[in-house]
Amino acid sequence: MNDAEPERQVKTPVRPRDAAALILVRGEGRDLEVLLGRRLPHLRFLPGVYVFPGGSIDPLDRRPWGIEKESGALPPRLLRSARAALRETWEETGVLIGRPAAPPPGALGSSAIERAYREEKLAAPMDVLLYVGRAITPSFSARRFNTRFFLAEGDHAFGEPKASAELEDVGWHPIGRRPPEPLREVTRFMLARALALREGTAPTQPPLFYWSKGRRIRVCREGLYPSAAL
Repeated sequence: MNDAEPERQVKTPVRPRDAAALILVRGEGRDLEVLLGRRLPHLRFLPGVYVFPGGSIDPLDRRPWGIEKESGALPPRLLRSARAALRETWEETGVLIGRPAAPPPGALGSSAIERAYREEKLAAPMDVLLYVGRAITPSFSARRFNTRFFLAEGDHAFGEPKASAELEDVGWHPIGRRPPEPLREVTRFMLARALALREGTAPTQPPLFYWSKGRRIRVCREGLYPSAAL
């Protein structure tokens, strides 16, 4: 996602890539904060826009991690997306979402994300993630993503947020007072739903956010999802 070429519009729709993002929140009321970063101005996709950490699903995300716990809390279709959301959050912000745990026996892990968890003596608990919804980039965009969003509490965050090759001004940004700008409409929508889920006031069915001759909102094919997952 760090291609420096400018974003362009296309006449023939591009097949969207599967992706995932994490909405990490902490605090209440005017002290409510969310982990955000601003995409660097030279990037091809969403330059200069504040986003949740996230990115494309990699082959690594399609197999279980050695440091993974409570995998049964998520169905397989969402499990690989959840791994991608956790991995991208660590790669883009330096923050691990975990739970203290003794490192499991065996090899140190074949991937950087697994080694990072082991070094910090953490497990990757899938039961702390709550599925929020899905969004598909507009068909006129040259780069398209089919992104699934997850919610987690800041209590499970380990490490101080820091800038990366894709994000600057990474940190806990206030939402209860004055949110950072600019934020895309889909970011506002998913954040609002995440906060409603957190408060127990959101509809049960996760939404699908997409554009077709303007914005429309439909229900995800994943259907009902247990609210006890977080």
